[in-house]
Amino acid sequence: MTAIIAGKRVLGNPNEIREIRNAYDAYELMLELDPLSTDDLLKAHGLMMAGLVPENGKFRSSGVGVFNGEGLIHMAPPAEFVPIQINDLFSWYRESRLHPLIKSSVLHYEFEFIHPFADGNGRMGRMWHTLLLGKWKELFFWLPVEELIQSRQKEYYEALGEADRIADSAGFVELMLEIIRGSLKEL
Repeated sequence: MTAIIAGKRVLGNPNEIREIRNAYDAYELMLELDPLSTDDLLKAHGLMMAGLVPENGKFRSSGVGVFNGEGLIHMAPPAEFVPIQINDLFSWYRESRLHPLIKSSVLHYEFEFIHPFADGNGRMGRMWHTLLLGKWKELFFWLPVEELIQSRQKEYYEALGEADRIADSAGFVELMLEIIRGSLKEL
C-alpha cells in the first residue's frame, strides 16, 4: 500500500491499485471537508471512486439493492429521494442534541440505509463517520476506526442488516461505540 501511495511501480489488479490511490486522495482532503455539506460529500465520492464507476461524484440515478449471493439484504429508497434524504440527514445531525458519538453512529447507519451512490457507499459511510468524529475531536482523525470496522466486518454487516430488519439502529450504534472504544484503547 505504501508503495502505491509513493508512486512506485506495483504489480497487481489495476482497480485495486486505483482504489488505494483514490482512498488516499480522498482522505488527504479530510481536514478541508465539511461533513454536513452535500457538495463536499459528492466531491469526496468523486475522488474515492474516480475511474472506478461512471457516476463518481454523483448521487445514484437508479434503484439499488444490497445482495448476499442471490438474496436481497437491503433495498435502498428510490434514487429520486436521495438528495432530499441526504440533506434531511445532515439537517438532523446539525440540530440533534444527542452526543456526537451517538449521532455520528446514527448518521452512519442512515447513510448506509439511503445508499446514496451506485457504488462506494460503505467506504464513504465509514469515511464520513470518521470525518464527523474528527471535526468534533481532532483525535479521531488519527484513530484506526476504519481498520477496526474491517476487523469486525461480519458483525458490522450483521448489525446493519438487523437494524434494517427491526427498523431500529440501536444495535448498530452499540457496535460502533464498541469499535470506537476499541480504537481509543488501541491508541
